Amino acid sequence: ASTPIPVSTPLPDIKQVPRVEPIVEVKEEPKDDDFQEEPKDDDFQEGITFKRNTPTYKFKTYEEIMMELEKRDKERAEEELRRAKQQAEEELLRAKQQAELANQRELLVKETFNSLDNPRRTSQYLGWGKFYDVESLRLFATERVTDQFMLRVAATFKLMFSKNDLIDDDLQNTFFKTIRDEHVFQKILYMDKSGNYDETQNELMSRYPGGGYQHNSWGNIVYQAGADKAEQKREIVLQVFNTIGFSLRLLSDDLDGRISNSVLRKAYEEAVDKNLFIYNPSQNYSQEDYINHATNFFLVRVICKEWGITYLDTGTDVIFRANDKDHLINNLPLSHKLYEEYVEKILNPLDPELFEDILEYNFEPKVY
Repeated sequence: ASTPIPVSTPLPDIKQVPRVEPIVEVKEEPKDDDFQEEPKDDDFQEGITFKRNTPTYKFKTYEEIMMELEKRDKERAEEELRRAKQQAEEELLRAKQQAELANQRELLVKETFNSLDNPRRTSQYLGWGKFYDVESLRLFATERVTDQFMLRVAATFKLMFSKNDLIDDDLQNTFFKTIRDEHVFQKILYMDKSGNYDETQNELMSRYPGGGYQHNSWGNIVYQAGADKAEQKREIVLQVFNTIGFSLRLLSDDLDGRISNSVLRKAYEEAVDKNLFIYNPSQNYSQEDYINHATNFFLVRVICKEWGITYLDTGTDVIFRANDKDHLINNLPLSHKLYEEYVEKILNPLDPELFEDILEYNFEPKVY
């Protein structure tokens, strides 16, 4: 049975009960303004239009395609023509520069030979019939050596002893003074076409001129009758540079390879340790003589690499594996430092092409 409601309990007023409205989701229709056009990619969307993200393809006509191809061919042809013109201009400029350098070399060689007098004849030097002084260095030659050949050697030394912006005048003058004080000299001998020395030449090979010129010489330049130009180049460069290296050793203990802590010895050992310099003499030397020869030959090769001279690269007894100046700088820093601190401040680089011009220059000794 239901429980009766007490009379004192008031009934709820139906108007006071909160009313809940139903939730209705209303979807708005999209407007045209809500669509944003995607940015165009000219390469991909050319010829395509969009309407509410729906692509519509517009194909090009045959005429339009052919016009585009013709335009591209024209642009390509114009670019090739521009490049060809630029290359021709660069080649013309290089040719003019090379011609100008060749003309400058020719003038320099001519001026050099014009500045040289004839070798001086004498009977005071024990069979060495003529001599020539380049700065303080005295060249001796036998009578059978031509004046032309002797003056070519003199011109080579003269150009190396000339000035440039890197020369230290005080150091160079000290170098010349050392040569004078130590009586450094260069001998030039004659050899016939068969490769033999006559009796006079054989005697002179071991005979010093005298007059103070006794021991400070390194090797003989050999003038061989009928020798080809390549042999002459190698012979002159080898002996001239050997004399230079010998003179540098007299200038400073730093350049004396016989001294274990000298700058030259350390540079030499660096190259040997890196297997970039090998000396295999054909004859047996004492350890002291071996080091003396090896370090002098090493210095000669360093100078040649710094100057771009390659005439000595084909030797088998002396092998220097530095490919060029950059390779030397990167792999043999001690050698390059030695060159900068001494050689560069004393000697003017002998340009290989200039040296060849010296050997090719046609001249006659002066007539007085």
